[in-house]
Amino acid sequence: MESPPPTGSLVPRSEAVGKNTDTSALAADLRGRCRTLTRVTVHDTLRSARDSLFRFPGVQRAVRLATMRGCVPNAVWKRLHPTGVWTLRAPDGSGFRYASDADDILARSLIWTNMRHWEETTHPVFFDLARNARGFVDIGAFSGIYTLLACRANARLRAVAVEPNPAAMRKLRRNIEVNRLQDRVVLVEKALSSARGRAVLGIPADTTAASLLAAEPSNATVEVEVTTGDDAIGDLPVDLVKIDVEGLEPEVLSGMSRTISAHRPTIIAECLDGTALERLRGAVLELGYRQIRHLGRDGVVPAPPGFVPPPRYANFLVD
Repeated sequence: MESPPPTGSLVPRSEAVGKNTDTSALAADLRGRCRTLTRVTVHDTLRSARDSLFRFPGVQRAVRLATMRGCVPNAVWKRLHPTGVWTLRAPDGSGFRYASDADDILARSLIWTNMRHWEETTHPVFFDLARNARGFVDIGAFSGIYTLLACRANARLRAVAVEPNPAAMRKLRRNIEVNRLQDRVVLVEKALSSARGRAVLGIPADTTAASLLAAEPSNATVEVEVTTGDDAIGDLPVDLVKIDVEGLEPEVLSGMSRTISAHRPTIIAECLDGTALERLRGAVLELGYRQIRHLGRDGVVPAPPGFVPPPRYANFLVD
């Protein structure tokens, strides 16, 4: 029988090193967890304090005034959510109202800078086109900012606003109500494509985008009704169309061929990359349009085959 080591004898070196290593690793892990917990706690506390402070309208108005004067860095105001009903100014200086809730990410650019950082090369061109339009179709309307601008530009204009995302439709409906446009705007809570049916809509977080294309695994999804543009528009004489459907422009245009044949509306479409632009080009040329122009930093310029949209300037004029 093996006797125990005598009192005071040394533990073998390899065993001692192993125990010290285990203890050091455990201590390092605990320190890391404490730092992470501290960061999360501080972040949550600051966010809670910010949100509580922002419940006061006076604080939000002060932030807006400072931002419009250039006193608030972009990195700051882009992280702040304005809430409530605000007055925005159209390109001609006239006012209209915009209702924002706490998760309306588009409202940051619209409200804090009065649209100076939101599609600043597109909405003045759009506003001028809407002045003489009888009917406007807003496809992928989100909260309805283009519909509001069109109605502000032309008191006689009638509009159809299409938005399949239920959460976005709630924002859109609210904005139509606060501007008292219920008798001028038809809301369509469906997706548009080349045929009727049903489809799954992918809804990414923290973006205005939603698409019938295959959803990313992390995206929320909702099943929606699908119709054609011709069915949604009916007999409205359409002179202007805005399309923001995340790559499905050809399918949408195919479903509104009767409207296009009858009225040949001017189209403003978003294309985020060269592939989407060339798909759009093929669709509109087949429908009889002659040219596509880019709405960019340098104004309205030709967009020949092979043109690649630069970052932040992804809208194109089709006529």
